[in-house]
Amino acid sequence: MNMRISEEERKQILSKYIDDTSDELLTHLKRHFPVTEVETTFGGKFKFIKVDDKSKPLLSNKKYLVSVIYNSIVNDWVALGEKKIRRTIKKYLDGVMNS
Repeated sequence: MNMRISEEERKQILSKYIDDTSDELLTHLKRHFPVTEVETTFGGKFKFIKVDDKSKPLLSNKKYLVSVIYNSIVNDWVALGEKKIRRTIKKYLDGVMNS
């Protein structure tokens, strides 16, 4: 299943995260939680994110992934506060799911 969205739709999705996110944490997430795309023999493409050395599917898995990533990084980013950390993770996941 390959969902492509327009650049305008992508900007609209990410615009809801303008406030209450951390650019430093977003950079950290991009570096430490890589996303890979796998193409199957029947023509579908699936995206996976690597969390704790395990590949997790991105499709319909956002709430679970936010919790797993949050638990993985919270001790290093506790100064930002839970709300800001979770919103930044959601922004990152929305960006990679819709790219």
